[in-house]
Amino acid sequence: APPDTPTTAPLPTVVDCPICKHQCHLKDVVENYFLRDRGAEVAATSQGSSQCCTSCEDNAPATSYCVECSEPLCETCVEAHQRVKYTKDHTVRATGSGKAKEGERAVYCSVHKHEPLVLFCDTCDTLTCRDCQLNAHKDHQYQFLEDAVRNQRKMLATLVKRLGDKHASLQRSTKEVRSFIRQVTDVQKRVQVDVKMAILQIMKELNKRGKVLVSDAQRVTEGQQEKLERQHWAMTKVQRHQEHILRFASWALESDNSTALLLSKKLIYFQLHRALKMIVDPVEPQGDMKFQWDLNAWTKSAETFGTIISEWSLPPPSLSPQ
Repeated sequence: APPDTPTTAPLPTVVDCPICKHQCHLKDVVENYFLRDRGAEVAATSQGSSQCCTSCEDNAPATSYCVECSEPLCETCVEAHQRVKYTKDHTVRATGSGKAKEGERAVYCSVHKHEPLVLFCDTCDTLTCRDCQLNAHKDHQYQFLEDAVRNQRKMLATLVKRLGDKHASLQRSTKEVRSFIRQVTDVQKRVQVDVKMAILQIMKELNKRGKVLVSDAQRVTEGQQEKLERQHWAMTKVQRHQEHILRFASWALESDNSTALLLSKKLIYFQLHRALKMIVDPVEPQGDMKFQWDLNAWTKSAETFGTIISEWSLPPPSLSPQ
């Protein structure tokens, strides 16, 4: 037999999210570009005042920024930019605007290292640079970055609103279940009082039967209470998950980081759709329970005295001691 060889443990394919506790495949984990670019914001701010124009060789200080070209421009190049037919319709902003800072933190193409990702290929559902769009993505439908972000924000905002409405409904249902739990406790106490009052009227011979009725009432209410507790726990779990998704999606929508939004949109869409597909059992109307008895009839037969009438499901009867 061959000698024993050490075996390496297989790498995990599923990871647990430390925040929402949901599992996901390792291949679906994406980088959080919103957090990654926080440090870049500080660096971009400190460098903004000393940046030079990259469109000419005069090393003139940049006063504006072209969104489509992702290039800082001096005043002379801005005038030339607006005269040339190919670039006259480009969006040129002052370097102090938030868009300029965003351009300085642009993500660059992995193939064309010096080309920023300024286009969004609708056919492939991915960010591209100008060279990739003219070659690997030739004849594909595409949008400029600002148009793509605007369209995606509209669709994401619609999904967030839908989930927000569903979450609000879940919050109302959760409060309703909690109220029902308190009502069940009140019903239990009321039935106990009814049973004990009846027992007092038929004296000691009904004490044994009365205790059985109290026990039955308690088992019914405790069973219903346990059922409602499980339902409340499940709703609370889904509620926390929805709150986590809503916080992140709302944060992404409010963020000015367009590139991070597009790079994270698949995951955000997936989480929103999955949360919208989660089925939460509707809250069922809560029935009542009462003690029913006939004084003249049941005082003659203590063993069969009384019964518990409930609209909830009754638990199996307990074994009576001999």
